[in-house]
Amino acid sequence: MTPRILTVTLNPAIDVTYRVDVLRVGETVRVPDVRSRAGGKGVNVAAVVRALGGESLALALTTTGAPDEFRAGLNRLGLAHRLVPALPAVRRTVAVVTRADGTTMLQENGFPAGEPAEAGIVDALRAELAAGAGAVVISGSVPAGLAADVPAKLARLCVRHEVPVIADVSGAALRFAAGSGAVLMPNETELAELTGPARAAADACHDLVAEGASAVVATFGTDGAIAVTPRGAWRARPAEVVTGNPAGAGDAAAAALARHLGDAGGTSEVDWPVALADVVATSAAAVLRPVAGEIDVAARGRWIRVVKAERMR
Repeated sequence: MTPRILTVTLNPAIDVTYRVDVLRVGETVRVPDVRSRAGGKGVNVAAVVRALGGESLALALTTTGAPDEFRAGLNRLGLAHRLVPALPAVRRTVAVVTRADGTTMLQENGFPAGEPAEAGIVDALRAELAAGAGAVVISGSVPAGLAADVPAKLARLCVRHEVPVIADVSGAALRFAAGSGAVLMPNETELAELTGPARAAADACHDLVAEGASAVVATFGTDGAIAVTPRGAWRARPAEVVTGNPAGAGDAAAAALARHLGDAGGTSEVDWPVALADVVATSAAAVLRPVAGEIDVAARGRWIRVVKAERMR
């Protein structure tokens, strides 16, 4: 059986998706199709891991109040979870999807985490690592009330337990995580913000590996992704251009990579061309689904057989 994947979500959400014919700013728009589910990037990763046939556990902060809509949402999804009550409420995100204009995201920053948040999530992760994990994915933003270095602290805890860890974070949190020993998964914008827009993407990824990242997998939307490791660098592109809702594509990519890390037991044992092809195929398959945290399993199955990773110089 594939080893269990743990995911960490410090800033959970209730994800609402509106599908409309046309989005007219400043006018009343009727919404014929509404989807609502427990979300946040780590929750999406856990859901995709399960869709791929793996076992996952979502670690997350949640509200100290009642009712706990986020906890109830995880129960409805049937996702195994361990929650730390430390937020006054759980934020909402809204994705407005139209066929002509694509996806417009409205994201609340979230509510400040209370004092027990850091100790609570560290203790929860330490306990789950002791219980056994193949890999860990730390995803998403850091709420007010928590320091930006908390994801890096969690990543180092995983490294001390010899469990491979992915840090899919941004901004200051990504800067702290860069030297933690984690696999970094920035998108094109996040990579440019971290290393400077003038730096070529592959060179920037090599710099991050030299500075302490165990590997870097940078994603570029329809242009695919690159993987840079101490053993080499590869690029893979989608089998075809797809349109839809890209909100969960990065989370699907992290789920795919986490399974390869868990199976291999570490970054040095991963078959990176195979893993990168899976990352690209699974990411594209997520775009076809209306909400984040889902993938088109049949499309992934077709694409994973034809997507090829090529070694970069």
